[in-house]
Amino acid sequence: MAVKILAHGDTDGICAAALAKARFPEAEVWFTRPITLLRDLGEIQVGTAVLVLDVAISETQREQIFERMRELARKDEVVYIDHHPLPPETLKRDVPATQLVHAVGASTSELTFRLFQSDLDPDLDRIALWGAIADYAEETDFVRDGLSKYDRRTIYMEAGLLSQALGEAAGDYHYKREVVLKLARGVPPSEISEVVERAIRATKREWEVWRYVKEHIRREDNIAIVYDLPSGSLGKAALYALGVAGADIGICTRKNENEVDMSLRRRVGVKIDLNALLRHITARIGGSGGGHEGAAGATVPIELLDTFLDTFKREVSPIVS
Repeated sequence: MAVKILAHGDTDGICAAALAKARFPEAEVWFTRPITLLRDLGEIQVGTAVLVLDVAISETQREQIFERMRELARKDEVVYIDHHPLPPETLKRDVPATQLVHAVGASTSELTFRLFQSDLDPDLDRIALWGAIADYAEETDFVRDGLSKYDRRTIYMEAGLLSQALGEAAGDYHYKREVVLKLARGVPPSEISEVVERAIRATKREWEVWRYVKEHIRREDNIAIVYDLPSGSLGKAALYALGVAGADIGICTRKNENEVDMSLRRRVGVKIDLNALLRHITARIGGSGGGHEGAAGATVPIELLDTFLDTFKREVSPIVS
């Protein structure tokens, strides 16, 4: 049976892919994002089993994605496992997968392990723990119970090494596939080639990002913005921005050739759903956006950046002024 795994390229997605790879050793692993999911589903031959892991459904492409899922599901299995909120007005029964596992609050790694648990080495639960910790999804019974099985300092160290190394790897999908393969075989991150070295380099760069944020931060009302981060994690820079400025929301942007990528973070306790807000705004003005309530991202055409930011500020001003 031909099997394709389509996973997000962050740590949670890679850990979920490793668990799926352990369940289906012959599966081919691809990495994708919400904005490229439709294209990648379109490249899969009908009659191939597909697992989509940790990839949110783009609101603007929802109908096309669902139609392609239906086409694939007519001939073989389509498994969708994710923890991002579904698009507005979308129910679980609307997702045309042959098997759907969806829960906001748990990591996709945890959901994947629980689905395939009866067919996996029980010690691979460590992979689910690493993915959950890296995605800040530790507040579940599964993670709490799992941490009681190991020394939590060791688990957190391995999760930190893995997360930092994969952040440094960025678009190096060849290396990420190697990590998936090693994790699926039960090799811990500290024993995987280059993980420690990459993690150290990434950590040094993060302190550079932190200093860059401190020097270039702009506060606009109760929003801290860093424009055009030259390198490093947009998400962490957004988090640093709100922390350094003492703001309620942090935003960090980076321009590509024709688009601007950005990450947004909110302070704990601020009553704003960034996922819903970004989906709503990008559906109106163009681009794509979404994620989680407290941590989300968006991609918009360069010429729409000012429109996006002005719209965002108007939407949140009654709450964060």
